[in-house]
Amino acid sequence: MQKNARGYVQDSYSALENAKTCLQDALQTVEKDSNRERIQQSLQSVEHALQQCGQTVDILEQV
Repeated sequence: MQKNARGYVQDSYSALENAKTCLQDALQTVEKDSNRERIQQSLQSVEHALQQCGQTVDILEQV
């Protein structure tokens, strides 16, 4: 059975959660300050995407 839009969005949300965890782990091991800043910026972007994606999941679950 093929996934619907909600299933794909839920998969995206899970992938973003995994990306967030990986970036948080990267922050624990990074040595160079410039790399730390880039990882923090990436983490902020992923957190924003998670928020947006989470709102979409909520909306699709109501339909």
